[in-house]
Amino acid sequence: MKGREKVKKSVILITLILVISVVATGCGSFDFGETGGYIVTPKEAMDMVKEGAILVDAESPEAYGLAHIEGAVNIPMSELVVNEPYANMLAPAGQIAQCLGAAGISENDTLLVYDNTSNMKAARVLWTLNMYGNFNVYVVSGGFEALKDKGAETSMVSTDLPETTYNTGDTQKNLIVSLDYLKSQLNMPEENTVIIDTRSYEEYMAGTIPGSVHIEYTWNNYATGEYKSVRDLQIVYIEKGIKPEMKLILFCKTSVRAAQTYVALKDAGYNDVRIYDGAWLEYEAVEKPEPPSESTPPSQQDAS
Repeated sequence: MKGREKVKKSVILITLILVISVVATGCGSFDFGETGGYIVTPKEAMDMVKEGAILVDAESPEAYGLAHIEGAVNIPMSELVVNEPYANMLAPAGQIAQCLGAAGISENDTLLVYDNTSNMKAARVLWTLNMYGNFNVYVVSGGFEALKDKGAETSMVSTDLPETTYNTGDTQKNLIVSLDYLKSQLNMPEENTVIIDTRSYEEYMAGTIPGSVHIEYTWNNYATGEYKSVRDLQIVYIEKGIKPEMKLILFCKTSVRAAQTYVALKDAGYNDVRIYDGAWLEYEAVEKPEPPSESTPPSQQDAS
């Protein structure tokens, strides 16, 4: 009996290795864009700080005051959003410029943003700065805990830089979609355009935007809380039929989890990734959709 179990386990292991090998090889046949440029490891971040990059803590002032990585400047995600007409929407350029300038940040600084919330707040800060033309910003994979694990010192003393001027750039309209754009897409779907619901399965089943593919944002992370590698992220999305040449529209409840997925996809070489900023709160309030039936599979749209 023990011999049979051993053989059975060996067969399962060999099968799993073969499946992974096939999928991994398959990623090479897709035309991904440039990879990297959005996520850095904790070790890379610590080395970049030595070269003059600025570490940014995206958590609340209260959380920052309790403990943060030594030398980090606090720029709470909450200061870069507005909550009207819906929560966590993109703040105007003037608000962004005022907030970063007051924190001693200029548009020429290299920013390394971390959080303690599965890379969500840091990713939302990155997307916000991208929206206003700043691409010299990275998410520190795994955030606060990962940095500590790599030996970064913590502190309760705030880091205050001299106030400066932050100049926003041109608004990147190819990184965001409105409700009107989304509705036009639903009425007359464009070829190779996919809507991705990044919320939990329970939220998805309670109601979603018609035709959405469900890929929860947590699938972007390892169990450690760090982002998956480029190859592993590519495998996650290729297995769901999400190809690099597609236009991808992401949403969640308030576009924070969607931003986490934005960073994952851009780092993995997906070129055209956009966020529906009004998110589920706006769509549900305006369109009042019916929840999908229990028999509907999580990925309704054929993204092949």
